[in-house]
Amino acid sequence: MLDEPRKGPFFGRGIRVAHLIDSGGLYGAEVMLLSLVEEQVKMGIQPVIASIGDKKSGEKPLEKEARRRGVSVRRFEMTPGPNLLGAMRLIRFILTEGIDLIHSHGYKGNILLGFLPLSLRRVPMLTTIHGYTGSGGLNRMSLYESLDRFSHRFLDKTVLVNEKMRELPFFTKPARKGLAVINNGISLNNEGPLADPQGRIGQIDRFCRNGVAIGSIGRLSREKGFGDMIEALGILLESGVDARLVIIGEGTERQSLESQVARKGLTDRVLMPGYISDGKHLIPFFDFYVIASLTEGLPITLLEAMQARVPIVATSVGGIPQVIRHKKEGLLVDPKDPGQMAKAVFWAMGHPEARAEMIRRAARRVASEYSAAKMADEYMTLYDALIPS
Repeated sequence: MLDEPRKGPFFGRGIRVAHLIDSGGLYGAEVMLLSLVEEQVKMGIQPVIASIGDKKSGEKPLEKEARRRGVSVRRFEMTPGPNLLGAMRLIRFILTEGIDLIHSHGYKGNILLGFLPLSLRRVPMLTTIHGYTGSGGLNRMSLYESLDRFSHRFLDKTVLVNEKMRELPFFTKPARKGLAVINNGISLNNEGPLADPQGRIGQIDRFCRNGVAIGSIGRLSREKGFGDMIEALGILLESGVDARLVIIGEGTERQSLESQVARKGLTDRVLMPGYISDGKHLIPFFDFYVIASLTEGLPITLLEAMQARVPIVATSVGGIPQVIRHKKEGLLVDPKDPGQMAKAVFWAMGHPEARAEMIRRAARRVASEYSAAKMADEYMTLYDALIPS
């Protein structure tokens, strides 16, 4: 059950906010959204998650978890891609439910509603950019991201999850002036169930106990750099480290990653158990948490690893260097450099006192600067400026 409303300057206002998202799992954007709406309920706001999907997807992990937490959810089934009928259904819902503001999380909501004239939409709309996933080239995702970026000029506000994102080349100088930056935040309590209907968590626990356990959680997509992580594992093994790697998540790169593991003879050293809900509860199983991403916003799993007091090795991309200072809260490496990644793990293994100090600093930093309550307060300040009085 959710707590009683938190008293503050916005207490009791009863603002109704529709959060639009087309979710593919319970990863960073979804965890951030759940933390945000829980805090918003405490503030007296009335949030609802408008979950976009197709008929084949069934109940999504986000929808299931939101309902478990007592968060209001409405499901909107529609065919993929630009969908005028789907957009009109969303607009009818927004108008009939008396929604005061639309908060989109991802390209689908931006494309569906961002191009609609205000005379149809009638309420202010902002979007949070959690990060771009395109890996270059001409494909469907790059087309969607181009449409997404174009839609921002019609929205009332674009929110970035870290200051570094202002430097992305597709934000023109005039556009940068209208951007807002609100850091991601996480709940500071670790409560919640860890469902294990298939026994995979026990499997992961046993696997991690048999050597130096390196772990990571994320969608199996190219920009996450999991292939570099597998290469780094090979380098560590060649150096005599009894290491093993756990990659938790699902996605389009599974077959490619499995082929790489088999080709390098690492089948008994790499575990890829698939998507697991509440993955943050698995982070304490790891001796090191590694982020190998080529591009990022501000990873929620980074904050969760800091909270879990697990030493971190991460690529210096996106908002990561804003959170992790090299040899202060963790170790930073260049993207696409498995050798540097392996060297960082090896260094941390050989410097236990420095490792312990990095863990302490990381835990203090996430508690003081990256809480869900702080994030929700900053969003409310932005909402207050956008909603007509």
